[in-house]
Amino acid sequence: MKAAEEIFSTLPDSLKKTLDDLFSRYHFTESQKLEIIKEEADLRQWKEPSFAGSFRHESIAEYSDGRNGDRYMKAMRESMHSLRASETDYSSFFPSIHPRPKSKVTEPDKALVLSRCPCPVDGEKTRCCKLRTLDVIEQCAFSCSYCSVQAFYAENEIHAISNIKEKLLALEAEDDVWHIGTGQASDSILLGDDYGTLSGLIAFAQKHPDIIIELKSKSARNVFSRKYPANMFFSWSLNAPTIIEKEEHLTASLDGRIENAMRCRDNGNLVGFHIHPMVYFKGWEDEYEGVASKVSSAFAPEDLYAISIGTLTFTKSVLKHLRMRGEESRILEMDLTPAAGKFSYPLDIKKKMFSHVYSSFPESIRKGVFFYLCMEDPSLWRPVLGREYGCDKEFELDMKKNYMRKRDILINKRC
Repeated sequence: MKAAEEIFSTLPDSLKKTLDDLFSRYHFTESQKLEIIKEEADLRQWKEPSFAGSFRHESIAEYSDGRNGDRYMKAMRESMHSLRASETDYSSFFPSIHPRPKSKVTEPDKALVLSRCPCPVDGEKTRCCKLRTLDVIEQCAFSCSYCSVQAFYAENEIHAISNIKEKLLALEAEDDVWHIGTGQASDSILLGDDYGTLSGLIAFAQKHPDIIIELKSKSARNVFSRKYPANMFFSWSLNAPTIIEKEEHLTASLDGRIENAMRCRDNGNLVGFHIHPMVYFKGWEDEYEGVASKVSSAFAPEDLYAISIGTLTFTKSVLKHLRMRGEESRILEMDLTPAAGKFSYPLDIKKKMFSHVYSSFPESIRKGVFFYLCMEDPSLWRPVLGREYGCDKEFELDMKKNYMRKRDILINKRC
């Protein structure tokens, strides 16, 4: 089925009729029809009026040159650009939350595989740290509106690998593997040790003390009543309170995430934060400055191994999935600019957002913690962070040096 037909099939019947009437009124190419359907799907998610349903056809009725379809497209594009180019307004947006119920399924025959970072590394179009990923759990119980994980796995099932400890201990890591992330296919700590994942990762970390194991989360679940090896790093994705409330459904609050990170710190492990994905909305400056302030007030530089900054990035398949799902969200109310084979904000907006949040941290944090841009254009590094790398390898080696230095300091502290 063509993309236009697939997305069209998910629209309400009243909107389908409006579009059928529109398509019979004017001559559109197939690509124009797809564009119209995509924009109408977005307007439905944003809880904005249908453009097709509100368009004044009499405004172009005087023309008889057969080009009124093009005039309609011009008017629609101008209207959509006005919405997308400005800061998203959440003040009157109260989405209905549709938790996606999930059953938990263990997979005894599932093999463990070390995968590579999802950065588009071909041609080094973004600066990539060459993270290796380990999917010990697949699918997430949270309901973030922008989540790409929902598009990759069965939406109503969480898959946990059984016999995880034995499989981890049997896993052979290549010589160049030094940094493994477990939060790409699910939340790393939301399920705790219900399926033995934390116990397995502890055993793996103890067997490979020179490999950093990073567990990434948006959860407030307290898993810090047990001790972890010094090479197990825990990180939390942080966002502006408005975005957590309106787009990151069922996740812990900003304060809840920071409090859980403090438990981790107090339990003797290093903490990292990912201010990601930043969203360009009305009030973003004050709210992201507040995020930086909360982190700076709760943590000293020696507690933190890294802080990353990044924003929304979508593949075509994820955009299609979000539009077909049709849940209320304003996350796509943005200027979807091509970016290394994906779609994201324009570089000037990214530079403004990233620079603001970075400068909101005190100098002690900026100097004592490794900051980096996650999956972003190399041209942003120097204007935002004041440094840049000539290639991915330089970035990877600098990250490794900083991570290992923080790990060694922690080991000496424990002694």
